[in-house]
Amino acid sequence: MTAPPINGSRPRNGGVSNRQEWPLTQLPSPEAEKNGTSSQDPQLGKPKPNPGAGTEQTRRVRKLNAQLAERHGFRAVQDDPAWIEAETPRVIRQKARAAESQRLHNLLRDPAHKALSTARWRRNITTSTGIGLALSLGVSTANVQQTVADGAAEGSGRWWFAWSVEPAIAVLLLSLFAFRAFMATRGEAVEDKWIRNTEIALLITTFTLNTWQHLHWPWNAQFDLVQLMSHGVWPVLAVLIVTCVPRIWAYFGDLDHGGQPADPDLVDRLEVVRRLISEGQIAATPSRSAIEKALRDQGVKTNTAMAQRVHRCLTGRTELL
Repeated sequence: MTAPPINGSRPRNGGVSNRQEWPLTQLPSPEAEKNGTSSQDPQLGKPKPNPGAGTEQTRRVRKLNAQLAERHGFRAVQDDPAWIEAETPRVIRQKARAAESQRLHNLLRDPAHKALSTARWRRNITTSTGIGLALSLGVSTANVQQTVADGAAEGSGRWWFAWSVEPAIAVLLLSLFAFRAFMATRGEAVEDKWIRNTEIALLITTFTLNTWQHLHWPWNAQFDLVQLMSHGVWPVLAVLIVTCVPRIWAYFGDLDHGGQPADPDLVDRLEVVRRLISEGQIAATPSRSAIEKALRDQGVKTNTAMAQRVHRCLTGRTELL
């Protein structure tokens, strides 16, 4: 016998309804419908199975479950503090560059690097001045040859002899240059009057031979000051180079690269000598003998070996201590 419809409802098509009809007293509770379970069958007294239970999940449900599991995985990974503590490649590169800059800064302040930089600059300056000296002597040779030949036939004895005058002067001038430069590397400033007078005599000689044809003589009606200066500048330039380069080397030798002296006795004597230099009692580039004499005059106990070590410190050659 079929149970009467709830609230007196009937099927529209007059047939039998497919919807399960419950007596009013046996309606499933909302909690049972929400949990997918049914109330007990009033006739059998047993729980009725859920019609949707045990069926396969659809493709869409599986996809949504996979996305949900992926999001849970993302959240677990993102909660890890390594995301904010780990260094990115950009930070690593910047740290490497900063460390390299710090090492370069320390290297530039190292006494050995300072000495190497000084040696390089001295070599570069010497090379450039040497090129200028060679050019000036070459042009001066051509000018002197023109003056000495004085219109002699090309290939004659006088013509060939004229080519040898300036090289002979240049050889002596270069010899003096090499001597003064070598002594400057040893901290000795050459102030010998004979050497100085020789350089002056060579300058006057080569200047006269270069400019003889362009000097303002009574018989020279075509005097040109520009020609005189263009021919006279080369010997002057050569002598200036020979005079200045050794002094430049001496200044390089006086540089203090910050090296540590060998012992306390050397420190004391070095301070005395530097004080005497600052007061002008001894030369700015004193020789070993001048240092020894100055220390003895100050009542400081010293000897030749100690004076030599002080001299080497003043010239920056601390590696020879």
